[in-house]
Amino acid sequence: MAKIYRLKKQLATGEGEAAPPPVETYQAPPPPAKGRIIGLDCHPDIHAAAVFRGQSVHDAQKLAVRENLTLDALLHWVAKEFTRDDLFLLEASANSFEIHGRLLALGMRAVVMESAYVAKHAKTYADNDKMAAARIALVYLGGPAPCVWVPDARTRERRELLHAHRNAVDAHTAAVNSIKGYLNQFAVRPGSRGLHLERTREWILAARPWTSLQRELLDCCFANLDAQRQRRDKLVLLINREICKEPLMLRCMKLLGIGTVNAFALLAVIGEVRRFERPEKLVAYLGLNPGQRESGRGKRIKIGVGNRGRGDMRHLLVQSAQAVLRCGAKTPLGTWGWKLFARKGNRNTAVAAIARKLTVQVWHLLIGNPPEALEGNKTLVLKFQRLAASLGKALRADLGLPEKPVDCVAVLLARISAPLSTACT
Repeated sequence: MAKIYRLKKQLATGEGEAAPPPVETYQAPPPPAKGRIIGLDCHPDIHAAAVFRGQSVHDAQKLAVRENLTLDALLHWVAKEFTRDDLFLLEASANSFEIHGRLLALGMRAVVMESAYVAKHAKTYADNDKMAAARIALVYLGGPAPCVWVPDARTRERRELLHAHRNAVDAHTAAVNSIKGYLNQFAVRPGSRGLHLERTREWILAARPWTSLQRELLDCCFANLDAQRQRRDKLVLLINREICKEPLMLRCMKLLGIGTVNAFALLAVIGEVRRFERPEKLVAYLGLNPGQRESGRGKRIKIGVGNRGRGDMRHLLVQSAQAVLRCGAKTPLGTWGWKLFARKGNRNTAVAAIARKLTVQVWHLLIGNPPEALEGNKTLVLKFQRLAASLGKALRADLGLPEKPVDCVAVLLARISAPLSTACT
């Protein structure tokens, strides 16, 4: 109870005030005039709830506290005791979107609060589930509380696939590095040879006299590499299938440097594009906007990009920017990037600036405005040919595409030329 009083005082006086919420967050609705406020502290197996009534931290009255609730017990209690006049508050976590959906299915109102904002008020000497549930409610009552956007079911599925692909790529890279690290202790350096190729493995076995145990270890490493490569290729095939079904993803491939994985990731990460009212907000959401810190007259620190925002999508866009820069002066954006590189003397600065411009182009494309940084017709046709070839004959037939990859290009071009659907509105 003493902790709650301290938190009330902190919120009322503004002590330890949190930084302004990121631009991609939303403000929570005002406290209900007739209903109650329920803070939920959710874990994979148990949940805690604190029920309050009031309009601010000054008049907040704690009505009840429940802990050690299973998910079924929590939902049964909610359906029995609460109505739509009440408001449920959750802190963003791994399963918060799922519980949010379960509460909405029961006809309740619920919001997911930004976890970093709530966590700023949790740095005390004691904490437990009951205190955490009460803290969520009190942080909400303390003032405008930022909430996160809850993705729809389709966007959540896309994010799950993107996350699985990223893990598969990391596991494949770890398998490659594991083999190279093992070979390095014997001064065997495969260099640029592909470790998945049979001729490379024959070269490795002939590089020195291996013992029988060492050959068995190499066989295990190669088997692990093959398994991780197969897993990654399977997920890439799923991504390519989703791209052929979604015209907006195909349209994203029209932009410079945007390939299949990047086109899929853009829709998976952004979701509802109109939640960003300006392209600058999307840039900030991905952490591609440079920051600065000022204090007094003499302290002005420029902060580069990174360490904030959606790092997964930012890294992919940086790779796209690197590809644009490698093309040199073949495109206007590449020419602009090299001029910036020459003026600033830092390649990373130019790459970040190109990635920022690509993000602006993505916003305009998804919103329905004509973008400018477009691929040439020859490059776009090559992209679509590779996409169709990766699907295989059977999958192309399931997607209604022609049998030959060359013939699929015209069909895919027709899909991106159709009027913009309501998928991004």
